[in-house]
Amino acid sequence: MKWQEKQLSDISLIIMGQSPPSNSYNNHGNGLPFFQGKAEFGYIHPTVVKWCTEPIRIAKANDILMSVRAPVGPTNLANKDCCIGRGLAAIRANNHQAEQKYLYWFFKFLEPYLSKKGQGSTFKAINKNILTSIKIPLPPLQEQKRIAAILDKADSIRQKRKKAIALTEELLRSTFLDMFGDPVV
Repeated sequence: MKWQEKQLSDISLIIMGQSPPSNSYNNHGNGLPFFQGKAEFGYIHPTVVKWCTEPIRIAKANDILMSVRAPVGPTNLANKDCCIGRGLAAIRANNHQAEQKYLYWFFKFLEPYLSKKGQGSTFKAINKNILTSIKIPLPPLQEQKRIAAILDKADSIRQKRKKAIALTEELLRSTFLDMFGDPVV
């Protein structure tokens, strides 16, 4: 089967964030985790620093969270249901047409392009119209799953390599200190 090109709006649900009332925010774990933008993003999943008891827009676990303002483009995956503020959009694949992890990796690749799409003089942002019109190259669903699995494995290897390099640098540092002492002292 051939690859197709589809608009994001044809293969997914796009939820633009909206800020809930500020009096519903808390740091005590009451309500849903609340993410406002890239500031809470981790390597893959965001870090919870605020919760919200009156969420307006909710992303589901495994939704792609995309920063849509200041900066535009960075992505994470929600690891639990959460409230999203106006700095984020959530993207949820239609499982019959698109594999969520395939879309995640596609948007990771697209981050620099999306950054350039930002508009505004004070700070850059993109709106839902820009998101809905993004064209996605779609192989058959099984091929999407295979591609996503390969990219997951490659990323895992890259992270292990990064950790190994850090451990090697620490080993070299500690060996130097054992052999020659602390150069500052």
